[in-house]
Amino acid sequence: MERTQNMMQSNSVFLLVCFGCLPLRVHACEDEHPPAVVQPVVERTLLDSDGQAVVEMKFDPRGLSGLHTSDAPTQSWMRGGDDDSRVWDYREWQWWKGHPWGDSCRPRYWTTADFSPGERQLDIHFEIDGFDCIQKFLLPEVVDKARPHWDVVTSIRNISGSDVKEYGQFFACYTKFNEPNSCWFWEAGNRLTRFLEHGVDHLDGYVVHPDAYFAASGAIPHCPRGGGKIVSTWHRPVLVSHPSPAGWRSVILIEAEYAAALAQGIRGAAMDYIVFPGPNMEVFEDQALFSVQIRHYLIKSPELPTTDTLENLWTQFEASHEAIHKLASGNN
Repeated sequence: MERTQNMMQSNSVFLLVCFGCLPLRVHACEDEHPPAVVQPVVERTLLDSDGQAVVEMKFDPRGLSGLHTSDAPTQSWMRGGDDDSRVWDYREWQWWKGHPWGDSCRPRYWTTADFSPGERQLDIHFEIDGFDCIQKFLLPEVVDKARPHWDVVTSIRNISGSDVKEYGQFFACYTKFNEPNSCWFWEAGNRLTRFLEHGVDHLDGYVVHPDAYFAASGAIPHCPRGGGKIVSTWHRPVLVSHPSPAGWRSVILIEAEYAAALAQGIRGAAMDYIVFPGPNMEVFEDQALFSVQIRHYLIKSPELPTTDTLENLWTQFEASHEAIHKLASGNN
């Protein structure tokens, strides 16, 4: 009785979920989120072939939390600045059929990540609700000064003890220079389209894998915002930002096999993506693992890049899959 009273006083409820018999905690409102862990913060620099700095970066247990180009050192790419809660490749939600969390922002607020910052590889590891996840940020030793890049490999394993259906995980990239003017995605039909053209404002429309098992249904199953409404399919899973004052654009590429959907939040200030085990993998089996490569480019392009330019970036990205996955797995 005393324990029950304490639980009621804390305004929390404990649930026992059938898969894996995992004890899970639900809070009554999002105001009760524990504070995000933002320490330690480490700095890294991307260099060109002459050893000159091209990009200055900061990382913390949430993801990439600071980004500046060397020609514009005071222009932060992060929405709200480097000290805000807005970062890139930030874990937001995961879901599956029968999950009890609704729109509670799990795992973002409800898991503590282990942060292992190496010189060229920085790892973020979190485990929550029956899923073990690791993000590996891979920084090249030398970058092209006109289009520097880095990679993230995100690996997700089902350790729940049961198969689950319709799994997805959503990641956000909060990007200052887009709001309130939307951002672009590479749409089916080989055209660059702003989400705004489909009436999308804040996570109220999604652009999905053309062969996804749910593509014809009209909605992404269990997506916690906007009912998962599908507005289009992608030609390539690529997002393009507005230019910074210095003329740089962010281009985000997601490995096609695992790119469930692209999304926009906050009128473009969030460039988001959803990953899943694959277009035909409606069931995510117990102990199964999938790993997806995400590549970030900064390109000097005051004008919107052409699809030919993006195709060139995409070809290089696809050609890198094997080497990058080997690097992330430690088998290089």
